[in-house]
Amino acid sequence: MSDEFLTVSELNNFIRDVLNSGFPQALWVCGEIQGYERGRDKKHIFFELCEKDPDSHEIKARIGLVIFANRKALIEKILQKAENAFVLKDDIEVKFLCKVDFYPGHGQVRLMVEGIDPTYTLGKIAQDRQRLIALLKEKGILDKNKQLEMPRLPLSIGLITSYDSAAYHDFVDELKKSGYSFNVWVVNSIMQGKNAEASVSRAIQLLNQRGDIDVIVITRGGGSIAELSCFDSRMIAEAIAASPQAVLSGIGHEINITVTDLTAHTFAKTPTAIARFLIGRVEKFLEYLKDHALTLQRSTDDLIQTQQRMIARVTETLKRLPLSFLKEAGKESAGREEDLKKIIHLRLQTSRTKIQTYQKLIDVADPKNTLKRGFSITRDLKGGVIKSITDVKKASSMKTQLADGTIISDIKQIKKDAYAVRADEVSQGG
Repeated sequence: MSDEFLTVSELNNFIRDVLNSGFPQALWVCGEIQGYERGRDKKHIFFELCEKDPDSHEIKARIGLVIFANRKALIEKILQKAENAFVLKDDIEVKFLCKVDFYPGHGQVRLMVEGIDPTYTLGKIAQDRQRLIALLKEKGILDKNKQLEMPRLPLSIGLITSYDSAAYHDFVDELKKSGYSFNVWVVNSIMQGKNAEASVSRAIQLLNQRGDIDVIVITRGGGSIAELSCFDSRMIAEAIAASPQAVLSGIGHEINITVTDLTAHTFAKTPTAIARFLIGRVEKFLEYLKDHALTLQRSTDDLIQTQQRMIARVTETLKRLPLSFLKEAGKESAGREEDLKKIIHLRLQTSRTKIQTYQKLIDVADPKNTLKRGFSITRDLKGGVIKSITDVKKASSMKTQLADGTIISDIKQIKKDAYAVRADEVSQGG
């Protein structure tokens, strides 16, 4: 055996020198980011760049990267100046300018990030999106939910969002301002990252299982193209297409339209805008009921006046007939008058029935009648409406307003619902 040998540090330094001579300049490397989120707030960010099989999506290769503190601000500045600004996050493809480095202390090859090409990431997202749109269009998925008939009075809403987020409050608060008796059932969902697709798709299925939902709304508070890329999802698009209820989206991006928007029955740019759309639909229906009831009333009045004029003309004619004819004609006139009265009565009854039916529909949407149907409004002793269990404390008191009076209660126990949260201001007991 040879007496010549190298220490580990000597070998590692030799490997570093070989690599430095083989890669004297920085080079562009493309791949998918993994493990970035856990280190984004640290001084130096260590993560990985992966290459996946295009068919199986399994990782074929990976290599470690580091963005040192002196390069961090430069990378962020480049991304902010991009045509569509975005931030680095897991699961997006990027093109980094890197210097190959071998760290002798750990015996590891790593890439030191020196720059980034944002157009590569934005172009890759756009290409993937266009391929997905073409596939969904070919399979008839894009237009399937649009073919459903949306209820004319959508008062029961299934809301898919991150509970207690800005998007949640923007949507619910806008509904409350309308004064209509909206019922909102919330499924707390992941709205960003690789788990968002499965979370939103599952929420759609859960709401459809309820059987008492008029429409489903998907909403979040906007974000960059990279952050919203989870809504360019085949899984979510297929869940929307399979929904027996109309699905509305208000993702919150002013510039780009996601695949979720394109697949939805109706979409708006913000949570507030999609809430106003629903309010407008209720207002339009109530206006239709009022106009229709007025038309029925006018038709009924016209009918009565026409029949009355006819009776008056017949009566006047009978006065001019000979006495011998008068007796015979009088009998016929009496019978005809009875027939006319029956016709008028029948038409009046039909009109009243229709008006009563429309009045019931108006009463359903009238918040004044909500309490009469077994609902209640719960307030604290200062008069503020209690919207969540976080608004009350144990051993405090509250007032519950019912249709026929008010109950003052002492709070002994507070229990959080493990599944869904009732978000409308008027809540139903049990």
